[in-house]
Amino acid sequence: MELRQLAHFLAVVDAGSLTVAASRAGLTQQALSKSLSRLEAELGGKLFERSARGMAPSRLGEAIAEHARQVVADAGRLRHAATAELGLQRGRLVIGLSPIAAASRLGNRVIRFAEHYPRVRIDVESGIDKAFVAALHRGEIDVAISSQTAEQSDSVLLEQLAVEKWGVAGCKDNALLSAATSIADLAGARWIIGRNTALLDAQIGETFTTAGVALPQPGLMTTSVLFTLHALGCSSYLAILPQSLCEDMPGLQWRDLGAGAWTTPIYLMRRKRSLIDDLMRALLRELGSNA
Repeated sequence: MELRQLAHFLAVVDAGSLTVAASRAGLTQQALSKSLSRLEAELGGKLFERSARGMAPSRLGEAIAEHARQVVADAGRLRHAATAELGLQRGRLVIGLSPIAAASRLGNRVIRFAEHYPRVRIDVESGIDKAFVAALHRGEIDVAISSQTAEQSDSVLLEQLAVEKWGVAGCKDNALLSAATSIADLAGARWIIGRNTALLDAQIGETFTTAGVALPQPGLMTTSVLFTLHALGCSSYLAILPQSLCEDMPGLQWRDLGAGAWTTPIYLMRRKRSLIDDLMRALLRELGSNA
């Protein structure tokens, strides 16, 4: 049994599809299928049930999945420890940061930590919580800082670090937003809609409904934070964005028109039973964690 076979097995478990898993692993479908077949031959049973909807773990697959995650994660940490011990680097941490967390004061704490430990290599990976959970399982990241939109995983610990306030953002010269004292004053506004407000849909909807204003309809819809900020700065569009993302942008204004009700928690995410060495403890202290 090879470590890469377990990694290939977990890639298919997480993707639910041989095609998607092969793409993520940088393999052909044929190569990935052969790897799974060899693992099945060694274990003595089928690991997946195939259907029109994709691939789901069999009873055997479910039984070994958590063990495989532990082995792969431990192997990743072993490689990091060996590299540090050999002097190739004095330590390494891989941190996942969501766009909201990266722009917040928590992002600043990561920068401050890097400044305090100049001999430590800090790799920062962008993404969202769903991707971070899978990366934690595979041992590809050590911790992540993100809002929580996916269902909580039994194998991942969550600790709330901060609360992010959301409001309406627009160009600093946007007269409609400048004069607004409530959501009711934004009737007829043109909106950029992202897909990162899922946790706030109920609160946002209630605010607009109470004000007698139709819910924002997308003039533009995007998943790109950079494009949103650029578009706001050179147009009359408005968007609902976190305060920390906008407060240091000189070309934008940000208004809390949700009466303080638009807030999302930001969590520290780490794998249960993961090793906490001195370097990790120092990072957790810098982030304000109680771990």
